[in-house]
Amino acid sequence: MLDMFDITGKVAIITGGNGGLGLGIARGLAKAGAKVAIVGRKQEKLDKAEAELKAEGFEVLSVQADVSLEDDVNRMVKETVDHFGRVDILVNNAAISWGVATETMPLETWNQFIDINLTSCFLCSKAVYPEMIKAGGGKIINISSAITQKGFGKLVHYAAAKGGMDHMTQSLAQGWGKDNIQVNVVCPGLVHTEMMPCEGPDHRGAIIDYIVNKTPVKRHGMPADFEGLAVLLASPASDFITGAVIVADGGMTLTV
Repeated sequence: MLDMFDITGKVAIITGGNGGLGLGIARGLAKAGAKVAIVGRKQEKLDKAEAELKAEGFEVLSVQADVSLEDDVNRMVKETVDHFGRVDILVNNAAISWGVATETMPLETWNQFIDINLTSCFLCSKAVYPEMIKAGGGKIINISSAITQKGFGKLVHYAAAKGGMDHMTQSLAQGWGKDNIQVNVVCPGLVHTEMMPCEGPDHRGAIIDYIVNKTPVKRHGMPADFEGLAVLLASPASDFITGAVIVADGGMTLTV
């Protein structure tokens, strides 16, 4: 049974893999045997994350890239293939998030969110497609947000990008199913990351406490909570799962 979850020898690219949820997913895939390429814009964070994973005995490549730029994305895939020889798994995790009132939002901010949170998913998926064809198939895991299940007035731009990712996932799954490429999307709820600190000195305060108290599991998520789900969606165990929108939020959207 456990052989179904073994991804030994597979190569995974994780965008936004130099911290937070992306680093947690990279760690989970590496534990299951994958070689991982972690991608980010900040070299210092990349170096730190790479050192952490290598200290744990994992095969890691760090790639500095802005995944909203097509040339950077194509170079990212080339560097990964040059180093590891193939690409089997893509995790589209890179994102930005902060609240802005729609009525005062500059077009520049809207475009920034669409470029980084949505266009990057298109660019990265398109770029890995030829490598997955060569490999005989592949797995694409898109990281969306439970925000797509709700409505929040100051997150219109973020919700639009993540909602687009959800529906892009379903269309990619339909289009690439014939190529043995499974595409699924995960919608995390409240997770402790640099983008949304849920504990420590940068704790976001009353809103975090409110959500935790309303959530059935009575806690916020941690990056480690997504290791198993990522392995499932990257492994042969999910060969019959594609186009799925998986909400992983501790039940938050049931009660908040």
